[in-house]
Amino acid sequence: MECATLFYDKEHYFPMHLHPDLYTFSYILGGGANLICQDAVFRLKENDLVIIPPYMAHQSKVEDYFYYKVIRVPKPHSFVDVSNRRMGLTIIRDCYSYKDHFNNWFEAIRSGHYTSMDQEVDAIPDVFKRFLAPNKAQSTQSGIVLRTALAHFEENYDRPILVEELSDLTCLSHSHFQRLFKNNIGIAPMRYLLNLRIEKAKEYIKTKDSFGDVAYETGFYDQSHFNKYFKINVGMIPKRYADLVKE
Repeated sequence: MECATLFYDKEHYFPMHLHPDLYTFSYILGGGANLICQDAVFRLKENDLVIIPPYMAHQSKVEDYFYYKVIRVPKPHSFVDVSNRRMGLTIIRDCYSYKDHFNNWFEAIRSGHYTSMDQEVDAIPDVFKRFLAPNKAQSTQSGIVLRTALAHFEENYDRPILVEELSDLTCLSHSHFQRLFKNNIGIAPMRYLLNLRIEKAKEYIKTKDSFGDVAYETGFYDQSHFNKYFKINVGMIPKRYADLVKE
């Protein structure tokens, strides 16, 4: 698990994206932003708690400034789905009753208090466990096609991948595959590939000091290309992000 305090001090429009392997718990400390998800717009403000599960496509726009704490929980840390269905985007307004639980959890992660994955899981506050619902694997033909494509992306994100390659892999026409992917995942296949590379880069940045190495290992042409797309997708240059997460 990881946590960070993020601050955006100017207007920024984040493109549609998702977090394939992470639940994100964000507590808004100040400012505001518009969150767009499933064709709906939600205004986020101070003291809101936002919980986004893996594979939930969303985008946001910061108009002035936006200040929040975020905790990211890897997908394997999931619990029984009490509603017997996959939970979607959750926004809890003026969630003062969650604030102390969130802050204590955040500080424990930040201080490196846990020495094992089991300790991390056990320490998740009970009030948040119900939001960590496991994804149900689809046994339909469409579900099998999507899992095949997503696994191929995961194994080959560090090299160029063409839509033709994916359509051949899934035995679908180009147009059929792209339509199926976007309708179910929420973004187009090539947008997903870029998204995945950025997510992998965020992981590499925590342990590597060379942004050139990060760019190469995540499939970008060069560091300039990497810097450009990282800033568009994350809202800050890699160096600033590195300073935040390493701190």
